[in-house]
Amino acid sequence: MPRLFRGSVILLFGLFLSCFFSPAARALEPLGPVSSYGMDEYWYWPNYHPSVESALGALKNLQGKVVGWQGSYITQWDADAYGLRALGTVVEVQQSGLFFSNTVQVPQVESTVIPFEEVQGLHLVRLFIDRQFTFGVRCDLKSEMKMFRVPDYGTAAQVFNALASLVAASGRLVPYPTLGAYFRDVTEKDLWIPGLKEAKGMIVTGVMIGSPAQKGDLRVRDAVVSCNDQPVENFAQWSEQIKPKAASLDFKVLRKSSPPAVCHVVLPPGDLAPRPPQGLAFAAAKGPSTAQSPATAQTAPPVPEGAVPPKLGFSLRYPSEAEKKILSGRTAAVIVEISPGSLAEKALLKPEDILLECNGKTIPSPEGLGPLLVQGENVLLVMRNGKEMTVRVGATLVSY
Repeated sequence: MPRLFRGSVILLFGLFLSCFFSPAARALEPLGPVSSYGMDEYWYWPNYHPSVESALGALKNLQGKVVGWQGSYITQWDADAYGLRALGTVVEVQQSGLFFSNTVQVPQVESTVIPFEEVQGLHLVRLFIDRQFTFGVRCDLKSEMKMFRVPDYGTAAQVFNALASLVAASGRLVPYPTLGAYFRDVTEKDLWIPGLKEAKGMIVTGVMIGSPAQKGDLRVRDAVVSCNDQPVENFAQWSEQIKPKAASLDFKVLRKSSPPAVCHVVLPPGDLAPRPPQGLAFAAAKGPSTAQSPATAQTAPPVPEGAVPPKLGFSLRYPSEAEKKILSGRTAAVIVEISPGSLAEKALLKPEDILLECNGKTIPSPEGLGPLLVQGENVLLVMRNGKEMTVRVGATLVSY
C-alpha cells in the first residue's frame, strides 16, 4: 500500500507539471512588458525617409518581425500627424484547477499608441528578455515608456528610422546623442572610490555601444573630476559651461581598480547631426466639408483637378514574404502582368519586376504609384533578379 500510494502521488505530480510546463502552454504565453528588464543602448542617428508614405510603408513591410508592447506580432500600422497606432493580437493562457488544468486561448487586441507630442526620445536597444526578440526601439514618452521588439539589429534600425521620420513629420523635434553617455552627480555615498575626497563631479551611469564615449574608453561607474583641465562640480555646470564650447573632451576619471585615467573623446561635428528632409510632413487636413484626416491625405494624395494619371499598361501587387526579405524594409510594388502593346512592354518591363521608385520618389505600395506618375516620361527604379536598374517609360494622357 505505501508503494502504491507513493506511485499515485508521483503520477499526479507529473500530470500537474505537464499541464503547467508543457511546450504548447509555454509557446502561447505573451512575453509581457519590458520595463523591468535590463537593456544596452546603441549610439544611433536616424536615416530619415523622404516622405510619410515611405516611412509607414517600411513599417508595413516588417509585419511578422515586430513585436508590440505586450508580446504580440504587429499586424496593422496607422499614423497621422497626431500619433502612431500599432495593432496586434496577443493570445493569453488561462489555467484552472489544482492538479488538472485547461489551456484556453483568449485573443486580446493589443494597441501600442505613440502620441507624437509626448515623445521625449527614441533609443535603439538590445534586450535581455527573450532569445528571439533581442533588439528593440524604446520610445520615451512624458509619463511612460513604450517598446517595439525585433529579432536583429538591422530590423531595429529600420523601425527606428521609420519612427524617427514619422515623429519629425509631425513637427516634433527629438534630440539625438552626440557624446553617448549618461551621468549623475557625485554624492556622499560615492566617496569610497579611491581618490574621490569630496562630493563633486559626475558618475558615469551608462555608455552607449559604438558611441564616441565608448571609443574614448569612458566606462560605467567612472567618477569624472575634471574635463578639459577644468574642475567638474556637477552635471549642470559641466553641460552648461564646458561641453558646449568643446569639439573634444578630455575626461579625468577615477576608477575603483585602476589609477586615474584621462579619456579623450572626439565629438562629431555639429553639421553631421541628422536633419529631416524638406517635405517630410503630414499633409494638412482639408476643411470640415471634406472630413479628410492628415493620414488619409498623405497616404493617398488626390490627383489635381483636370489631371489624369497616365496609363503604363501593367497591374501590380504587394511584395511576397521572400521579396520583403530581399527589400530589407524598403517599400515597393511588383508587376503581375503587362498588357500587350503597352508602354510598359515597349520599355521592356517584365512580370515579377519590383518597382522601387518613380521619378525619384519611393513607391509606398501598389496603390501609391498613381500619384507619383507625371504626364510624359516616367523614370522607374526597378529591381530584377536582385539587381537595380533605371527604366524610362513614356506616357500618354489616358487613365491609369
